[in-house]
Amino acid sequence: MNTQKIGFSPGKELKKLCDDIFNEIYPQIKKQKKGVLSTIIYIILEQEHSQAEQIHKYFQIENNASLEDDLSISADVIGLFISDPNKNKDWWKEIINDGVVQVKEIAKDARKKIGSRLESNDMKLFQIVVIGCLIVGTVSCLIYLKKKQGEVEKKSKNNTPSDSSPPPRRVPVSVALCLVVPAAVVRNLGNVIKDTTINVSDIETLIENASYFLCTSPEYTNAIQLKLTSEDIRNVSEQREIYIRIKIDDGGDMKGKKVPYILKRNLPSNGQGIVEKIACLEYLSVSGLEDFNRI
Repeated sequence: MNTQKIGFSPGKELKKLCDDIFNEIYPQIKKQKKGVLSTIIYIILEQEHSQAEQIHKYFQIENNASLEDDLSISADVIGLFISDPNKNKDWWKEIINDGVVQVKEIAKDARKKIGSRLESNDMKLFQIVVIGCLIVGTVSCLIYLKKKQGEVEKKSKNNTPSDSSPPPRRVPVSVALCLVVPAAVVRNLGNVIKDTTINVSDIETLIENASYFLCTSPEYTNAIQLKLTSEDIRNVSEQREIYIRIKIDDGGDMKGKKVPYILKRNLPSNGQGIVEKIACLEYLSVSGLEDFNRI
């Protein structure tokens, strides 16, 4: 017996869900060129890193995949969901079958709503968000949106905690954030100089533009052997790679992270870093970068 409500369309509900997820995630991925699908999955699952890692392993999703590679997964995943049509359909398969038919309509509707801001690259991002929602599952998406709504409501209220006991004292952990970025990015910031402080927003900019990164304990940096030169950063070409090591006193949650979005999310919001080392990498040298994460 079909108990589905009259007028209810699983495809339309999936369409609305994808729109909501895209609007929430878009600001965080709009400038990203690689690893977009990976970032989307980590964002939706948030603290459920083990689930995100299982999904990455199952679908063989790479952290540094190009937009084209992410899009190529779409056909395979959609095919996986709608394969074996001879089996009895359940509620989820109704959503997928109806939703797949409406993928083009989802994109058209997004273009109407977002207008000229949704150019060809953004359409690719939207399609990757859709497939990310299908991979993670609508239930996870709903939980994510509900949590975000709860966070907004919580901020709007000034409730005092019911438990007056002080929280356990948090012991700050120092980390060394090692980045390889183009010289043009360093020069544009203007204040990235050895033995000076650097604020969180500038650190985020460096992470976003890094080609290699590693966040580890300060002691481990002694084992990093890179081929550096004494060239003046101001005089080298814009695309020349610059090595920067930043000490962050309260960055324990950043240690070992392998996804740029996760790394940025765990930056101490009110903290600063100290630029301990900054120098040009020897031209075309990759020696010593074997343990770094490559974007």
